[in-house]
Amino acid sequence: MRHYRFLLFDADGTLLDFDQDMEKAFRATYETCFAQQRPYTKELLEHYERCNSRWWAKLERGECTKPQLVVARFRDFLDESGLSGDPESVNQEYFRNLGQGGALYPGALELIRELSATYELYIVTNGNAVTQKTRLERSGLLDYVKAYFVSEDAGAAKPDPRYFDYVFSRIPGFAKEQALLLGDSLTSDMLGAQNAGIDSLWYCPQGGELSAGLTVTYQAKNYKEIHQLLL
Repeated sequence: MRHYRFLLFDADGTLLDFDQDMEKAFRATYETCFAQQRPYTKELLEHYERCNSRWWAKLERGECTKPQLVVARFRDFLDESGLSGDPESVNQEYFRNLGQGGALYPGALELIRELSATYELYIVTNGNAVTQKTRLERSGLLDYVKAYFVSEDAGAAKPDPRYFDYVFSRIPGFAKEQALLLGDSLTSDMLGAQNAGIDSLWYCPQGGELSAGLTVTYQAKNYKEIHQLLL
């Protein structure tokens, strides 16, 4: 394996359990904003997830901005579910609740702690700057990473090369040939690494197939495999 100095970790889906944080935040938001209109159900959560995923895909394709995304996902959710409310206010409440998250996958903190003794660790994440900061703080990960970079602060999101230009310019002594990006998303992390010209490790606990034209340097199905590759 090539000698690496810099490990760039994605957050959600790789270290942070976004599904757990998101479900708690959405339910708390729903109870505050909509409980008087209709009782909460898991189907409403699934409906919101479809709206959210649809707009994140648009962002990754460069078809919308982050400010448009965070409001439009709730606008679509309200329109399609028949609920009434102000999408911008709902989004603000959701962000307040999401900021109370920070759940980690089992073994994530231990992996990061061990890797930090050998490598310089950084977190590269798409998301809201305020909620990502509080979630990362609550997770305990920031004790072991040099810095974290949120797309909202960068003015561009993975897989946009401009996001990675922003990140690379802020890492002291950075060299592309010494960097490895680790993440779960083919469309933001792996494509982002390819666009940025750095090596990648696809963390794929659920398996899956690579997209046409996309190459990755390594694959790992669990943290043990990442540990074996890097230590």
